[in-house]
Amino acid sequence: MSLLKQAIDQIAIYDTHEHLITPAAYAALNPDIITALFGMHAYIQHDLISAGCSYSTLDAFLDQHNHDIAARWALIAPFWAHCQYTGYGEAVRFSAHALYEINHLDATSLEAAAALHAQYTGIAGYQKLMTLANLSHVQIDAFTWQPPVTTEVPALHYDLNVQTIVDGSVSFAALALHTEIAITNIASYRTALQTLIQKHARDVVAIKTQHAYTRTLAWSAVSDEAVEAVCAQHLAGVPLSSHHAILLGDWAFAVIVDAACTAQLPIKIHTGHHAGNGNMPLEWISPRLLIPLLRAFPAARFVCMHIGYPFQDELLSLAKHYANVYVDLCWAWSIDPVTSGAFVRRWIHTVPINKLFGFGGDAFLPTQTVGFSLQLRAWMNRTLRAEVDAGTLKIPAAIRIAQALLSENQRLFYTRSQE
Repeated sequence: MSLLKQAIDQIAIYDTHEHLITPAAYAALNPDIITALFGMHAYIQHDLISAGCSYSTLDAFLDQHNHDIAARWALIAPFWAHCQYTGYGEAVRFSAHALYEINHLDATSLEAAAALHAQYTGIAGYQKLMTLANLSHVQIDAFTWQPPVTTEVPALHYDLNVQTIVDGSVSFAALALHTEIAITNIASYRTALQTLIQKHARDVVAIKTQHAYTRTLAWSAVSDEAVEAVCAQHLAGVPLSSHHAILLGDWAFAVIVDAACTAQLPIKIHTGHHAGNGNMPLEWISPRLLIPLLRAFPAARFVCMHIGYPFQDELLSLAKHYANVYVDLCWAWSIDPVTSGAFVRRWIHTVPINKLFGFGGDAFLPTQTVGFSLQLRAWMNRTLRAEVDAGTLKIPAAIRIAQALLSENQRLFYTRSQE
């Protein structure tokens, strides 16, 4: 084993993005081996659909009530053959090998390994999986305002998700109940939003939004006067047009960013590629659309997630130019590991190295996080080895960069928000 690979494999990763269910929920789900590898919103499902699998076939494959693993595998085998070498497929293969000693996924190997899966079930299994992934810290977006209570795995930390606020679909009644602020007009809505951030500032590590799934990333400043009538319409329960929803969302996002600055919380923004199939407006997801927001809030710290793929070149320029822009490789390694590796190599020679965060598996199940973490280590080794082989880095420098990208950058960046 090379010195570089050995060093990368030993780094305890500071994981900045997962959707992991709680240990208690994992124990209740009690996933079988197929679910552990392919289920619970696993990204490989999207490649299987793209390869021609129907949703009904996928549902039958993932049906845990059917204990006939061979019959279930037969449903998916033709489509797996087409996508086993994609980044998503590779991550599944990493998990299968690490957890079940499977070198070739098929019905026979899955049936033979099913007994091994018992050690990865329950809360103890969850803890074991997190140890196997070698994660020192894990940040989770649970799609909630209030973080779940989890004591079984102390390394779990949570984001405060504001997507529905930024896309203008927020329930005023739910927000009023949560903050104990009666929302009757735009002024009280501002107070409720500020209270939301203040209430959870010490419980969370960041503000998170993935509104690029439901509206454009483009943002503009909106005055109270311009949105007062829209707020009243929403209060009355009248459906908002997409234009009015964006107006309300833009206004609210400004309030949130300002409150986040006061609370010393960074703002994570989904940029680029959408999970799923059949609905990804490319005109919504380009990181360049955030420029007015970046300019308006120079004191805020914005984390552009997923390298904005396939618009990753824009983030090289934005992060180089704007001091308040940071970039996260979460999910990117499995979307397109080749491009992600090339992005890291270009970043080294373009942008200050402290502004790039190296990993987030973006998974719901810890069985899948194990595969994503191994995939990241393998591709980080290839990426930095290529720099060493090209003569642009020495081994000690490559190791220091690996440590920065997988741990030190994130630790230093997020420490302020946890003081």
